[in-house]
Amino acid sequence: MKTGDVVQLAITGISHQGYGIGRHDNIVVFVPGAMLGETVQAEVIEYKKKMATAELLEVIEPSKQRIEARCPQSSQCGGCELQHCDYAYQLEAKQKIVQDAMMRLGRIDVPVEPVIGMQEPWRYRNKGIFHVDYSGNTVRLGFYEQGSHQFVPAAACQLFSEKINHLVQQLEQMIQDSGRACYVHKVMIRESRYNGELMVVFVTREAAWRLPELAKQLIQYPDVVSIYHNINTDLKIMLGRSFRLLEGKETIEDTIGKFHFQISPQSFFQVNNEQAQVLYEKALEFAQLTGREQVADVYCGIGTISLYLAKQANHVTGIESVSQAVQDARENAANNGVENCTFVAAKAEDWLPKWVKKGNKIDVAVIDPPRKGCEPPALDALIASGAERIVYVSCNPSTLARDARYLCQCGYEVKKIQPVDLFCQSWHVEVVCLLEKKGDARAAEN
Repeated sequence: MKTGDVVQLAITGISHQGYGIGRHDNIVVFVPGAMLGETVQAEVIEYKKKMATAELLEVIEPSKQRIEARCPQSSQCGGCELQHCDYAYQLEAKQKIVQDAMMRLGRIDVPVEPVIGMQEPWRYRNKGIFHVDYSGNTVRLGFYEQGSHQFVPAAACQLFSEKINHLVQQLEQMIQDSGRACYVHKVMIRESRYNGELMVVFVTREAAWRLPELAKQLIQYPDVVSIYHNINTDLKIMLGRSFRLLEGKETIEDTIGKFHFQISPQSFFQVNNEQAQVLYEKALEFAQLTGREQVADVYCGIGTISLYLAKQANHVTGIESVSQAVQDARENAANNGVENCTFVAAKAEDWLPKWVKKGNKIDVAVIDPPRKGCEPPALDALIASGAERIVYVSCNPSTLARDARYLCQCGYEVKKIQPVDLFCQSWHVEVVCLLEKKGDARAAEN
């Protein structure tokens, strides 16, 4: 097999990225856009070490669950890789992705529960980061095609509310009218699903002296209550570290369940309010709290999960490396009348081992790390703490499986695995995994 070959494939599997998997002459071929059970024709675009990636040319025998995508650009922008699949298929595919990761990478043979989906899996995103394109005669906001810098206009994206889509159109015109405002590299928009407030962050590579004037104009737009400037000199990351308030309020307010949160530009806040509530309530259920437990919330962000846990725990200690997020977490606890939480600004892998070594007790740990998973020193500290239960919340089944396998080698066993669909139309999935200390590990301690 070589690049440029056209092959016919029976799709018999799904990759962790949602790609269809077929075989040709014992070579595994990944085909983006192909669905399980289909027969397709595809052109090989990359080949190495008995694995290939191929571009879908024709669906010869389509799946009964293949549908027409709502957005004609869904296959380009990379944000809706599964939009051509009906929603039932999406949920089944994500369940299989999680199950395969746990079996293949974790060597964990525990049934994965059906994915908890949404009744209306559209227009759920409360946050977007849009690239600004100046290549034509008009300014456009949009995204880059997956794996390239080919610009794709936002064009009334089906994942955002009509309010955000309309603001995107207005921003295109405002940036255009401001003259050579091509200092703006990206624009981040946050929308509160609680009260409709909008936050706008202009991202530039250097100081932009025209931005204050543009901000004064934008603050007059309905529901825009907060405007920031962020300087990002490293194009490899989405946002820089420096945020300067140009107009309006420092935060916007949003809710998950009954809890209210103040959100700053750099706050980590789930993009899907409705499903975040499902996720956090499932984590609380798995924690099995009775009101007596000392709980550690590792990678706690702005305290969203901590507040859920606190209502049924003796005390919750949240650990987060972003100092602004810790400040937000403390304010969120105070604003919600939660007094049994303590938040620490530190790297979990540095602080947690020292804290445990001092004899501090952890009955239950909840960990919600970034996509790369937990740092080994943090896992070792949780193991050393003797925590009875670890509730692992993950946005990456592969690193969850890796870390769960390590915990299982150190005296824990996986009891439940529950995926939740926070990112409808894409292959991403959140997972809540319950690990409990094995009986023999408990006996050894006693």
